Amino acid sequence: MLGADSTSTYGVAGDRHYYNHAQKIFEVGEDASLGIVTWGLGGLSVGSYRMLIALFADKLKTGISVEDAATQWASDFWTAYTASDIWPLAVECQRLAKMGPYVDGANPPAANSRDQGEEERFETYRLGLVAGFCIGGYMMPDRVPSAFVIIADPLGGSPVPSPITQGWSFWGAPNLIQRLIFGCDDSLKASILSSGKWNGTNADLNTLVADHQLAHPLVPMREAIDFVHSCIFSTIKAMKFSSLPQICGGPIEIAAITVDRKFRWVRHKPWDTAINEGGLA
Repeated sequence: MLGADSTSTYGVAGDRHYYNHAQKIFEVGEDASLGIVTWGLGGLSVGSYRMLIALFADKLKTGISVEDAATQWASDFWTAYTASDIWPLAVECQRLAKMGPYVDGANPPAANSRDQGEEERFETYRLGLVAGFCIGGYMMPDRVPSAFVIIADPLGGSPVPSPITQGWSFWGAPNLIQRLIFGCDDSLKASILSSGKWNGTNADLNTLVADHQLAHPLVPMREAIDFVHSCIFSTIKAMKFSSLPQICGGPIEIAAITVDRKFRWVRHKPWDTAINEGGLA
């Protein structure tokens, strides 16, 4: 099951523009048993994700595993990433990462530390240049489903696919769902641990939070679809009624790949969705 919102963000902090009809879920080829969902960096100058995934699909051969396909996509994307106009910014991010952090008010500043402008650029590049992908489904003749996560990070080098072993995962803007299901998101945990007021260990805090998380047992396929839609819808509404940047919104798309069928759209926006935005039914 793959689900995503449709908002893409252009620009930097203080000068952001949001488009609410982007594509984040892709069928890998036609009549395919693989799908890809993406988050983070929305595209490359050398080609849209739609084109890159189409070229990737043309290379796939029967008889390979989902892991093989994931490894091929990771290689193909990294080649495109390093050939795009993103790469000089990634190289600058790597240079800045080797320096010490900027400390406001430090006089004199520590040797080889970032100045204020460099610190701001580093934070922008460190977060904004990361592209994430989840590729999942099955490859014949094996109908056993599997999925892999691929993170293209300027500070991480050539990406290596990582298998998903749990029942579900959230990326992009996971804070709301982490709070809703687990009662605490990663940022809040980090703040508690670094506050100086928590006397236990990281494991102690995780155990305490786990006692209050919502149970999520295995459910039938159509209930899983409802679960995915509910999580994305809740995130969109939380962003809408907050002071946070509106990075999540637009139509919700969901695709399913089942062991008896290939890639199928559950919800898919039509080509005229942006034209009809705000129109009456």
